[in-house]
Amino acid sequence: MRLLFISWEYPPNVVGGIGRHVSELVRAFIALTDETTPPFHLDLLTPRTGNAPHLEELSESITVHRVETPSVNPLDLFNSVVDNNRYLVSKAMELHDNNPYSLIHVHDWLTASAGIELKHAWRIPLVTTIHATERGRHQSHLPSETSRNINQLEWQVCFESWRLIVCSSYMAGELRRFFDVPLDKVTLIPNGVDVTPFQACPEERVRELKARFAPNGEKLLFYIGRITPEKGVQVLLQALPAIREKHPDLRLIVAGRNSEQLQPLVDELGIGEAVELLGFIDSQTRDCLYRSVDAAVFPSLYEPFGIVALEAMAAGCSVIASEVGGLAEVVDHRRTGLTVRVNDTQSIAWAVDQLLTDPLQAQAMRARALQEVTRSYNWVTIAASTLNMYRSVVAERQDVNW
Repeated sequence: MRLLFISWEYPPNVVGGIGRHVSELVRAFIALTDETTPPFHLDLLTPRTGNAPHLEELSESITVHRVETPSVNPLDLFNSVVDNNRYLVSKAMELHDNNPYSLIHVHDWLTASAGIELKHAWRIPLVTTIHATERGRHQSHLPSETSRNINQLEWQVCFESWRLIVCSSYMAGELRRFFDVPLDKVTLIPNGVDVTPFQACPEERVRELKARFAPNGEKLLFYIGRITPEKGVQVLLQALPAIREKHPDLRLIVAGRNSEQLQPLVDELGIGEAVELLGFIDSQTRDCLYRSVDAAVFPSLYEPFGIVALEAMAAGCSVIASEVGGLAEVVDHRRTGLTVRVNDTQSIAWAVDQLLTDPLQAQAMRARALQEVTRSYNWVTIAASTLNMYRSVVAERQDVNW
């Protein structure tokens, strides 16, 4: 079985959840290489960024091909991305000439046009992982021409795909509502997390972070993620005055690229002394902050899966998350964390108070959360399920006169 994997993101280019998902899945494929019968070969195509190598042999069976593409024009995002897909198609055609592929796998709209074109050129199945939708990100609205174009391409790739992968039942329902996708076309394979790096933070580093952010023993909340309205960090900031009525020494750490954009809201709310806007932080700092704070809060308005909650749970951090989308499936209320009503500052304030005033309950939830992550969200298990799905699709294709 020869597989073509096309992703807009792959290390060192990791902007959001797709990059992390793809890199972890590929790493798990490597772990399965020697155990898999029959064997498989996977070529991964991705745009090249920085000084990353054009060709990277990850194993005897897995190769990364980074393709030179023009810079994306943020003022014409949709057409710029689709135009870049032509360069990925050209490289794929070159590789296919040497050894034909059995199946194509793409992620979201960003590489959908390449996948659709190659599917028709080679007459082989296309599999697409839908991580999120444009309608979902904008609470069912399409506010611009760019959004409408993205939505149309999402519909098209759902129609063209032999099988769709989603990471949560919520996303399966979203595809049904927005694109009328039959549920028997959808396979649920959850996202995953490797607990190992989250357990590796030295105690000395934890003490350093506590001394920096809580020099007088203050309680600490932590938000990490994209600084966009759909992630709801603005709701968390608005909840902070109510939280500090009961816990006046509490402080909030916000990490995420361009978090300085939140400074006007911080100033408006008069909470400057209680908020630290860190901007972008590396993964090691993130992992150690999870082990240094009292709780991580993810107040999303829209969340197809919620990998950040899994990461916090893997680090042994108490989690508060909106009861929305995939987050509601990842965080089991009062068992592995606390869920709160969407866009509700008082609900967030209640959850923070619950965790801080009942440390024994918080400890029990953290222990159960770590067990759940280790058992149900293991990347090797997820990779094995994905390979089995590939084999099923290839076998179905052989039975169809296409």
